[in-house]
Amino acid sequence: MLFLPWSDEEKDLININHEEIFELHKDLIRQKRSEYVHREANEFEQAFEEHMEREIENNIDDINVEYDQDKNEILIYEIENNEDDIFVKMGLNTRTEKVEHFNVPKIIPDTEYQEMMRNLNNNQRRYTFNMMNLVKNGDKQFFHFINGGAGVGKSTLIKAVYQSILKFYNSLPGSNPETIRTAICAPTGKAAALIDGMTLHSFLSLPVNQCKHKLVQLNSDVSNRIGVKLKDLQSLIIDKISMVGFTMFQQVDARLQQIMRTKKPFGGIPVIVLGDFNQLRPVGDKYIFQFNNSYNALVDSPLWSLFELFELTEIMRQKDDKTFAIALSNIAKGTMTDEDINLLESRIVSTENLETIEDAIRIFRSNAEVDAYNTKVLANLNTEGATANAYDFCIGDGLASLKEKVLNNVKNLKTTETYGLPLKIDLKVGAKNMMTVNIDTEDGLVNGACGKLIMIDYGKLQKTNETVPCRLWIKFSEKKTGRKARANFHNVMRNRNIDLSLTPIEPVTRQVNTRSTNFKVERKQFLLVPSEAMTIYKSQGGTYEKVVVNLKKGMTRSELYVACSRATKASGLYLIGDFVPPKPPERNDAVTMMFKSMRSERMLKFSLEFPEEAQEERFSIMFDNVQSLNKHISDIKCDKTFLSSSMISLVETWTQPSDNLEIEGFKIVHRCNCDDVRKPFGQIIYLKK
Repeated sequence: MLFLPWSDEEKDLININHEEIFELHKDLIRQKRSEYVHREANEFEQAFEEHMEREIENNIDDINVEYDQDKNEILIYEIENNEDDIFVKMGLNTRTEKVEHFNVPKIIPDTEYQEMMRNLNNNQRRYTFNMMNLVKNGDKQFFHFINGGAGVGKSTLIKAVYQSILKFYNSLPGSNPETIRTAICAPTGKAAALIDGMTLHSFLSLPVNQCKHKLVQLNSDVSNRIGVKLKDLQSLIIDKISMVGFTMFQQVDARLQQIMRTKKPFGGIPVIVLGDFNQLRPVGDKYIFQFNNSYNALVDSPLWSLFELFELTEIMRQKDDKTFAIALSNIAKGTMTDEDINLLESRIVSTENLETIEDAIRIFRSNAEVDAYNTKVLANLNTEGATANAYDFCIGDGLASLKEKVLNNVKNLKTTETYGLPLKIDLKVGAKNMMTVNIDTEDGLVNGACGKLIMIDYGKLQKTNETVPCRLWIKFSEKKTGRKARANFHNVMRNRNIDLSLTPIEPVTRQVNTRSTNFKVERKQFLLVPSEAMTIYKSQGGTYEKVVVNLKKGMTRSELYVACSRATKASGLYLIGDFVPPKPPERNDAVTMMFKSMRSERMLKFSLEFPEEAQEERFSIMFDNVQSLNKHISDIKCDKTFLSSSMISLVETWTQPSDNLEIEGFKIVHRCNCDDVRKPFGQIIYLKK
């Protein structure tokens, strides 16, 4: 409504149907807009993106950059359809300017929320209640670090926290469900997809390469647009914090200060971070709690010193395999017992016996080992195969010989220098494949998403009449991965009788950094590679039913811990080689020193007092407007605070005389029911026996 006169904000801006108002005044709005807007906002964003770092460190396996899929992608032709030279066409005008898109966390149904809250363990529940008390008071910015090893329920706690925040704000009068109240982020697309969040790069427009250059300030137009979107942001949650380095953390702080227009840490936004520092450290950067230079290596980072520590210790993932869970924890600490060692050694298998293990993920230490294994498996697969060659296009005015030279140079670039687009991809039906770049985090199509190639569509090049792969159909391991992409192709899949669980993957175009000032090179290729095996680093953040780990001399404690903890249970872990128990960390180990400091000085102190933790005996009363006791009696039976009370008094029970409302350990001393119809009425009082 910036270009339409108004006088009453409530009447003219808030309580209106914006679509109807726009349709009514669209000619005037467009006329006024043209007087003030001479350049589209996307042009500024495109200029910013051109300054973003193009090189990725060669030793980084995970490319943490968010891309938007080309919206004007030319249609891929089906077999025997019109045989246009589709790849030449796809090389033209395929890049689109980036537009900010924020994933608004979706609220789950009340029944699902209640079930989730009932299943929280005591520490998860206490933290959620305490955090919500801080949110509701809203008078203090807080910084929490939630630490926990593999399987202690960090992802579950994330969901409980942000769902509680959303339900609270959406219950307020005049609230808008589309307003962004909390943001859920992670450093990689794979980690973000697991929590239905966004990458930090896409959320805050951070540069691709976090380790080399200072943060480029957003121009005012882009900053304003993001600021409008995030004006009601009340909290930021960051998962997999151990993968966030010092530099990126500083950039998150600086970007939020710019967007929120305040010099307060993180722009005045409360921040909750979760992670496991026993996992692999950030690649090419210092730990988040260290300064990024040697002079300050022994001093805490000022940002990290703001955070208070809360620890999750109860194993949730491997409840049926406690001994395995304990062994994993002891691997991480380097304190394995004889029982732990015997368990891991019992999982060692011979190379011959591996042939009987189907659908297992192979984990190696190096990229070279991964490549060699992938090549071997593809060669042994007796299924339909094809080669997808990249198509490079040189854009710009100049001599043909110079263009050819530039294109030849691009062919020699490593995949890490071409945004994950290989020069050639060997395809085999039935082989596992993995996405190499983030296409759509919300849809789970992210770097690291794995699936099996089921079918290949082909098209023909007009000039050469060559038959080439033009669409791949992948069955992803996670059912929710590619849900939107499948919906877009629903009619095609129905008409061709294609399995509706398959996801279509098409080639995309990305600009390659050639270091040439006269030419730009764009590459057209599929964003995936064979993944019968993956590196330890790439596996981090995922869990699998069957995992085969190749043990090598020199594996660090963190590498061994990450590799083995990818298995959800001991029976799904297979080891090749000699198992050598890791040694405990040195006394001056950076992570050890950080935790020692936080545990002695910065443990989180709850603002709430929980009656069940009271040391002295006292008579306590729990009172609640329950709004249907039948609906919530299961919640009360799982709530330690209620069960520790001397008396429970509930109103608006909506009960009838025939309802069974017994709670173990309590007796009913007073009960008032509805007469005929359930309504906001009724009372019940329980007294502890």
